[in-house]
Formats: sequence, structure tokens, C-alpha cells
Amino acid sequence: MRQIKATAIIFLFISLSPGCIIEDRSNCPTYLTLDFSDTPEEVSDIHLFILSEDGRMFKDTIDRSQFTDLYEVCFKRGKTDIATFGNVDRMVYSNGYRIAEGDDADNLYTCFITSAYRNDLSYEKISVLKNNIGLHIRVMGYASDSLQIMVTSSSIGYDLHGNIMDGDFTHRPEAVHTPTDDEAYFEFFSRVTRQKDEALTLTVYAVSGTTVIVLPLFSLLVEAGIDMSDESLEDLYLTVDCALSSLTVSPEGWDSTEHTDILF
Repeated sequence: MRQIKATAIIFLFISLSPGCIIEDRSNCPTYLTLDFSDTPEEVSDIHLFILSEDGRMFKDTIDRSQFTDLYEVCFKRGKTDIATFGNVDRMVYSNGYRIAEGDDADNLYTCFITSAYRNDLSYEKISVLKNNIGLHIRVMGYASDSLQIMVTSSSIGYDLHGNIMDGDFTHRPEAVHTPTDDEAYFEFFSRVTRQKDEALTLTVYAVSGTTVIVLPLFSLLVEAGIDMSDESLEDLYLTVDCALSSLTVSPEGWDSTEHTDILF
């Protein structure tokens, strides 16, 4: 009974909207229902943007506690763009979200939908997917080598239509592991967006500033059969051995038998 009353109220609201008459409903808004119930557990909140073709924007932030509730908004009917960004933390809004200078990407989940909503009541299922790639990087060496790395790229985020933003990405992560007697490697982590071109590069250098090697990482990953624009690609595990001029690549993990060895 409550649902019937709610539907009647919605219909009455739409019918009485300015420019909206029963005979011609082209100027009536649509009552859009968004369903976030498929959101993965890893997502803490979602930044929602709805854009109409006349340039109007609606925005809101939805907490995880609200994902199981249907989200309803009254909006101008017609062609509409919906952009959702989950887990925004350090990234900066700029008609989308871009990586802040000196940082790496957030553990970003996104969904972008373009559709034409022309009925009184409309419904859309929002399914956000992981839209970043974690680079787990090991560089073979000894503690006395004092090695560091720098990851650079021209891809820095996503606009409100899902396009990859162009800019300068430079990240110098701190080592999460330094060499021991049993594990002679430095380990680093950097998170990047999908890549729009071949600019992704890995530089290994000594703490003194001396460059040890510069690797055209994008090209080497292509050689290993890795597509950096593949939506199913999540994390990569990379082992760099400068002494052997080799790069080992796996999307599964350090100990996976599914890996590729490349000489550079």
C-alpha cells in the first residue's frame, strides 16, 4: 500500500512540474532510480555525477551503508551521462578525478553510462569495476646499492565521460622491503590508471641520483602480452634484474608459474 502511495505521489509530482502536461510529456522530468547493490565490498563510498545534454549537473556522495537502498533522483529527461567514482581518497576533482602531483592513483572503482531516459520512470543498474592497476615492483640488489625507483606516465585520471585524462604522472614510492641476507631485493608499490599511450616508464636509480636503468615499461608489457587498457587487468608483479638485463612479468603473483621473462 505504501509503495502504491509513493508511486502516485511521484506521478503527481511529475505531472505538476513546470511545462509538463498530460497530453505532452516531453518537458516532464524523469524519475531515475539507481541500483548500487552490486557494489564490491572493497568500495567505501561513491561519488555520483549526472549530466544532462543541456549542461546541467547533479552530484552527490553515497556511503557504503546506502548501497543496498535504491537511490532516486528527479532529472531532466533525454540523453544523460552518469559517472560514478568509488574510493576517491587523494585524487583531485577536475571535471573527473586526476592523480594529485607526486601521488599515485587511488584504488579507484568506476562506472560510466550514457543513455537516453525518456519515460516518466527510469531505472539503471550501477556496477562499478576496479579501474586502476597496481604495480608491485621488485628490483634485485643488495642493501649497499640503495636503489630507488620512479614511475612516469602521461595518463593521470578519468573525466566524467570515462576518458583517460592526459598530464604528467611522476611517482617515487618508498621501498616497502629492503634487501636481507635471504631476500636480496628492493620492493616498491605504485598504482596507475589505465594507459592511453606508450609513455609508461620505470626508472631505477641510486640514492645518489645516478640512473641505473630506464625501462620503457609499456612497450615491455606489450611484449609480454599485457594490455594496459584491458578492463580485467588488475595488478602486475614485476621483477627487474639489472645485472641480467631481465624483466619478469606476472598478473598472478610473485610465485606464479604464469609469468613472462623479457630481456632488455
